[in-house]
Amino acid sequence: MRGQSLIEFVVCIVVLGPLLLGLFQAILLYRAKTVLDYAALQAARKGATNFAQISAMCDGLAGGLTPLYTHQASGSAVLTSFYTAKADVCTGNAATITIVSPTQVAFRDWKETQYDGVSAIPNDSLPFRGSKVGANSGMTVQDANILKIAVTYKYPLIVPVIDRMIGTFDVVRSAAEGHTVYSLSLASQAIVRMQTPIRDPSQLPGG
Repeated sequence: MRGQSLIEFVVCIVVLGPLLLGLFQAILLYRAKTVLDYAALQAARKGATNFAQISAMCDGLAGGLTPLYTHQASGSAVLTSFYTAKADVCTGNAATITIVSPTQVAFRDWKETQYDGVSAIPNDSLPFRGSKVGANSGMTVQDANILKIAVTYKYPLIVPVIDRMIGTFDVVRSAAEGHTVYSLSLASQAIVRMQTPIRDPSQLPGG
């Protein structure tokens, strides 16, 4: 009789313990996914106003992910967290940004020589450029000015037990953090209309 409560506790904790920890981690994952969705949109907006350059999109992504890196509301803490996020995601170790559309084929279909002599997908007067479809890409010039990106982010798991159950050991983060870290890859996409001409086809997908 004296050990009955201890036995009941041991039996219950095996089931309820992981369930409770899993609930905590699920809440954190929901928050992280929401932040990532916003960060992906910020990255796409940066790309839309900066010729679809990955470096500019990286700044936008880091800015959007800053809430995951800061625990204080002071200006200096937020600024420090931004640079920490930028160093984390812009190296390609914690995050990747991939342009899904337009493609290099669309670039070849619609490229025009700009005022400075550089070839680019034109971005001006789009409503008056007609609806002709590119011979190889199957895109109109308006379609070729829609930027779609895919973002993947390795979110570090912090809830014990659950991190080992659902996460993957992250060697890079483990070395950076100074202790064993497990992460889970989260993905998001964003679509915006270009506000500047796309000049660099090497960053676009397709051959």
